[in-house]
Amino acid sequence: MLPDFINELKKRFNGDLRLDPASKVLYSTDASIYQIEPLGVAIPRSQDDLLAAVELAVRFSIPILPRGAGSSLGGQSIGEALILDCSRYLDALVKIDPESQTAVVEPGVVLADLNRAAAKHGLMFGPDPASAERATMGGVIGNNATGAHSILYGMSADHLLAADVILGDGSLETWDDGGKSKLALTAREIREKYADSIKQNFPRSWRNSAGYRINYLLPWSPSVPPQWDREDYGLSASVYRNSSKVNLAGLLAGSEGTLAVMRRATVNLVRRPKYTILGILAYESIVNACRDVPRLLEFKPSAIELIPRMLIRYARSLPGFGNQMGWLAGDPAAVLVVEFSGDQPSALKDAVRRLGNVLAVAESLEEQARVWNVRKMGLGILDSRREAARPVAFIEDCAVPVEHLGEFVEEVERIMHSHQTDGGIYAHASGGCLHIRPILDLHKADGVRSMRSIAEQVLKLVLQLGGSMSSEHGDGIISGEWIRKTYGAEVVEAMRMIKKAADPGNLLNPGKMLDAPPMDTHLRYGGKYQNRVWRSTLQFEHERGLTGAIEHCNGQGVCRKSGGVMCPSFQATREEQFSTRGRANLLRALTSSGGVNSLQRYSELEPEVFKALDLCLACKGCTSECPSGVDMPRLKYEFMHEYFKTHNRPLHDYLFGYFHVVSRWLSPVAPLANLLMGTAWLRELMGKLTGITEKRPLPVFALSKSHVRQVMPPANKVIFLSDVFSRYLEPQVEQAAFDILSAAGYEVLVLPVIGAGASFLSKGFLEAARRHAEQVLKAIKKLDNGEGLSVVGCEPPEIYCLKHEYIGLLPEFRSEIESLAGRVWLVEEFLLRSARWSDLRVATKRAFAERSVDQDVVTFHPHCHQRAEGLAEDGLPTGTDATATLLRDFGFQVNVMEAGCCGMAGTFGYDMEHYELSMQIGELGVLPRARAAKKVVSTGSACRMQIRHGAGRDAEHPLLLVSRLLTSRENE
Repeated sequence: MLPDFINELKKRFNGDLRLDPASKVLYSTDASIYQIEPLGVAIPRSQDDLLAAVELAVRFSIPILPRGAGSSLGGQSIGEALILDCSRYLDALVKIDPESQTAVVEPGVVLADLNRAAAKHGLMFGPDPASAERATMGGVIGNNATGAHSILYGMSADHLLAADVILGDGSLETWDDGGKSKLALTAREIREKYADSIKQNFPRSWRNSAGYRINYLLPWSPSVPPQWDREDYGLSASVYRNSSKVNLAGLLAGSEGTLAVMRRATVNLVRRPKYTILGILAYESIVNACRDVPRLLEFKPSAIELIPRMLIRYARSLPGFGNQMGWLAGDPAAVLVVEFSGDQPSALKDAVRRLGNVLAVAESLEEQARVWNVRKMGLGILDSRREAARPVAFIEDCAVPVEHLGEFVEEVERIMHSHQTDGGIYAHASGGCLHIRPILDLHKADGVRSMRSIAEQVLKLVLQLGGSMSSEHGDGIISGEWIRKTYGAEVVEAMRMIKKAADPGNLLNPGKMLDAPPMDTHLRYGGKYQNRVWRSTLQFEHERGLTGAIEHCNGQGVCRKSGGVMCPSFQATREEQFSTRGRANLLRALTSSGGVNSLQRYSELEPEVFKALDLCLACKGCTSECPSGVDMPRLKYEFMHEYFKTHNRPLHDYLFGYFHVVSRWLSPVAPLANLLMGTAWLRELMGKLTGITEKRPLPVFALSKSHVRQVMPPANKVIFLSDVFSRYLEPQVEQAAFDILSAAGYEVLVLPVIGAGASFLSKGFLEAARRHAEQVLKAIKKLDNGEGLSVVGCEPPEIYCLKHEYIGLLPEFRSEIESLAGRVWLVEEFLLRSARWSDLRVATKRAFAERSVDQDVVTFHPHCHQRAEGLAEDGLPTGTDATATLLRDFGFQVNVMEAGCCGMAGTFGYDMEHYELSMQIGELGVLPRARAAKKVVSTGSACRMQIRHGAGRDAEHPLLLVSRLLTSRENE
């Protein structure tokens, strides 16, 4: 970019201006298959910043591109322009007016946040894209998004009442039905000159987002959403009722930032339905399911969603989704989820019964949420394949009149089969829109050629059936090429008139919409793409090893959501670099052609990759919450191991990585060690030498030790994996585990090796981790003596390290580790699978019931690795559910804290450079909830430290509560 522009912008712009290579990499991709490096990134902090950036860009003829969460699937949020990231600071929910049922929002407001606020008034924004948890309103409007309930609420354009915008010449306007815009004259000319062409050439489907919404200038629509409200939801202008009023705001919807930059928008809100119910119908084929949709629409449902066998099977295999599939029995080729909503539950039940042979019914909100979660994450779940050939989004936004849906799907399946491929087909059957993703390998030229060939054939089919190639995801690069073929020359000319009037200099997101390049250009991969990685120490279970693991992220940005466990450092900072997607993009840029091949490029990116991964807390949230199952912690371990071959390690890495060794040395002199570590001057000296923060109390070594109670024979045996915290700092936790296991009739065989090596992994000491893992396996083999004993422990990261990470560390022992992993458990998980424990639990619970003992209400904060644990083959509880179930079995009322990561992450919170972020993460949820709780329990030793330090509350391990109950019963 021009130096004069940069200098002027720095004078007027109070936001962040980023021109470094890493920032350009982070904003060069979105959720699409494309990649274009931007000129730079500007993150405005205020509306004044936004205006200044646009005005100066106009003066210096710098292209600009407004962007939200970057979850676009068409490539519209990337380009050779100055990116204006409106998601970080321009996120004010200005006003909700319950009386007029409207809301005023800035472009960075996340749709889910708007709906949470509107729900307090019984309202919501009607269109509901699956990306609502991270999609910003600027992006929702820019794409003209809709969703599963489009037959009720139409498109975003239908609920956009007014918009304050900045035009391509830097001028400010309000687009509404007042007719005062400089576009009014152009709009009038289009109505007079092109109305007939528009009505003749527009696709017959009302669900259409191709090109500009010039039909809203008439206003006119070729068809109406089947359940559209008779009163137009109180709207003064409606494209579905031939209203005499014209609202220019509709032009902003689906314009993808090519007509104006949105400052604020006033949107219509609708009443939230009081009750909903889901009926699930199974079919022998997707085609049969689609052919049944017109019949089902006669029952006036609020949504009909298709879920295919491919998606069902993938969902069942993923940790975060497998436990949500209990609503579906068997293995049907396809299911239709039919939703009814209204004010009378009995009427809704009757409607479901009239559907026919219903496979399942979901009445409770929890049951319905499980169904919707699987459907809404369909894009990512389908992309969880570990092969190079993956489902590709390039024909997935087609919509046809619903009466032609069965014919459309049948022909698309034929087209895919003619190209020797298959694909996922799912989504909005009621609206005539199915998301179709053919499985192709775009790393190969043949894959790219097949993509274009399939797209051209599907385009021809869609137009024959009166449909559109773009129905909610926008045009971008993926469909922009097809706009002229969709509408013809006259309608496109009318669209160009709008573009020229709004953006005379063609500075707003150039190269999109009417000027889009061929859809098979600017590919993220493509036939010439190369990725050259180092020889990994860990094994990655992908077809292409480390390369496949790095490229596994599909860019959808689910990691940008504000809740859950995944990416706590992103939740705290809102920096793209600290999301799973951002880290994956930086790693891919570092290792792809142009990365390793260019020493300068590599040297520029390497520090930023380190920074991004250094702030990964290795929470493992991505392994369960990322629908594609990206394992960023394992990538972090591998990168840090490679990085520190050529860089000096901080001393605290050695202290914490080898903490079990340090503890073994200091434990015999615990009184002296505790005294010295509590001395102010020594703490200050240690901080300077080691980088350990002075703001956090150091652990206190225990003065006593745990011991195993003897069990009279005959007794079953179990192997116990100790951890450094329970052995040297909190022996009462280890003692509780020993006592409970002994009380259940088990002889406890304690491994002589402390921990599974999780601390080595967390710091990237992979060779040390390998050696430690070999010692653990040898020790287990010796104690087990061929009996197939279970291995249990009470520290989640150590148990799950043994269960899940050893294959990556020691692939040569794969068969042995796989056999062992099936019998590695947290103590709670193990006890729930024990017949002896079941007898003891029932007897204990009965004894307390006879005494009318009312146990405490406890707030349970699980360790993040527990939350990430998937289903067990036996179907019994694992992870968080196992601990909660154990406590409830003893009469405790358990409230599981839904607050994500505590911020401590092992020893992350002890590092001086990480302390402030650690506390910031804790304050997002865990610490405030801990302060408010009556009694707090937590399974993670580091979590308990954080809660004690940050909330001033003593959190106990749940096993201590159970142990006390057993002890009190014995003493009766």
